[in-house]
Amino acid sequence: MQTNRQLLQLIKLRNGFIALQLLVVLVAELWFEYSLPYTTLKIIVGVELAINIALFYYYKGNRNAHPIEFLLQVSLDILFLTLLLYFSNGATNPFVSLLLLPVAIAAVTLPKPWLLFVTFMALAAYSTLLFTLDHQQMHMIDMQQHFVGMWLTFVLSALVVVLIVASLARAMRQQERLVSQLREEQLRQEQLVALGTSAAQFAHQMATPLATANLLTEELELQHNNLFLAQLKEQIGLCSKRLQDFRVMSEELKQNSRRQIPLSQLFFHLQQDIQLNFADVQVCYQFDNSEAFAVYTDSTLFPALLNLVQNAVQASKQNNNHKIEMSSKIEQQQLVITIRDFGKGLSEEALLELGSTIVQSDQGFGMGVLLSHATLERLGAQFRLYNHSEEGAVVEVVMNLVELS
Repeated sequence: MQTNRQLLQLIKLRNGFIALQLLVVLVAELWFEYSLPYTTLKIIVGVELAINIALFYYYKGNRNAHPIEFLLQVSLDILFLTLLLYFSNGATNPFVSLLLLPVAIAAVTLPKPWLLFVTFMALAAYSTLLFTLDHQQMHMIDMQQHFVGMWLTFVLSALVVVLIVASLARAMRQQERLVSQLREEQLRQEQLVALGTSAAQFAHQMATPLATANLLTEELELQHNNLFLAQLKEQIGLCSKRLQDFRVMSEELKQNSRRQIPLSQLFFHLQQDIQLNFADVQVCYQFDNSEAFAVYTDSTLFPALLNLVQNAVQASKQNNNHKIEMSSKIEQQQLVITIRDFGKGLSEEALLELGSTIVQSDQGFGMGVLLSHATLERLGAQFRLYNHSEEGAVVEVVMNLVELS
């Protein structure tokens, strides 16, 4: 979909073209004193100017423009130019080659089928001007071959515009789309780098306070044998373990080291982590636990999947539900892991943006989904997010499988 700014630019350029048309008519009338129907020509130019002014005010607002609107604009150019040429000696008019201009504009702005339609219109207009010439003009001084040669030159020029200019315009549009995609990807990577840097700094700063809190808890436990102190120590130990896991993960990322993780081991660790972190949630597992396959990945896969599970848990709880479903299946040497929540589902805007940028959502800022998506993408996995037909949202993670060696 294109914007109406291009249409406005085309309309403004047509104002200059109309001014040139009027200037040529006046020069022919007052300077060269050709015998032409000047009143008719001036009426055609006036009608064209009035329509162009009306179009300018119609497209003055900021909105999207459908390609068919460009087609109508180019068709108007061919129509008015043909009328002017028809009343000024037709195909013998040296300005007849201007019929190529609408074809060139269409090559840049219109899809290929409509470009061919505009080209056919221009050829039909030129042919009409040629075959409606006065019989005496056609055969005067044996000019028939000259006029037919001009027509063939016009046909070849139109083909050049269609084949070359249209191809160049299409290549430029594809390049612009690629640059836009790369710019979006660069912005996303910059966000991820910023998040990663912040996480590393936070983890480094947390190491000393956690160690101190662990020592103080041990001292308090020796002096006061209290159940709450034991639970506090357990939670501090869990934080220390997570910090250690983060360090190991960072080391693996630096060395870009990956390994085979059997599916049985993958699902076992996932169930353990889910039970440890979400003990109050009922999780329905349906794992296709094949002993012959593994995934080739690193330790970042587990936190990426846990982030998705956490989002599903939060979505279900916000809908007063404490249940999620987690399943897997093997299809054509690929593992498909499905996580379904029982929340209220996601809006169309959230479905499009979650995973590609940090967005405001009922469950948070979408940061967990963004990080998970980036991690899975780096690991060569595919990420899908859609609403369930009955209730809630579904996340699918598709990974390539390898045979256990």
